[in-house]
Amino acid sequence: MARPLKRPFLTCTRGGAAVEFAILAPALLALVAGGVFYSRWFTVASQTQNLASDGARAAVAGLNDAERLTIVTNMMTGAVTRVPVEKGATRTWRAWRDGDLYAVSVTTTLPDYDLAKVIPMPDRNVTRQAIVVIPQAAG
Repeated sequence: MARPLKRPFLTCTRGGAAVEFAILAPALLALVAGGVFYSRWFTVASQTQNLASDGARAAVAGLNDAERLTIVTNMMTGAVTRVPVEKGATRTWRAWRDGDLYAVSVTTTLPDYDLAKVIPMPDRNVTRQAIVVIPQAAG
């Protein structure tokens, strides 16, 4: 003789927490992964801006454009060890003068991650620029 069911099937709540977790887990993991990737991007953006600003400030010490370029080149070469990039990332820089303005632009290109296809990510290329005024020599 079959035992009668103590609870009807539709009102059974056993395993409800597992089903809710299975539904919410992907969204929660996407939020956590997004937070990690965006914090990494903001850190790289801050480092890139600091390098551009440091390069522009260092350029003020030069007496002519050739000396300024040498100073910025030495500073950016030293930045490879001071501010390393993660594996797969690259950093490029450029310095130029336009009249009284001397500008330094730094671009950091982050590696492409497969998770970026699932989570909307900011641009892989982080470019920051700093400009300082260098007065013309009195003549």
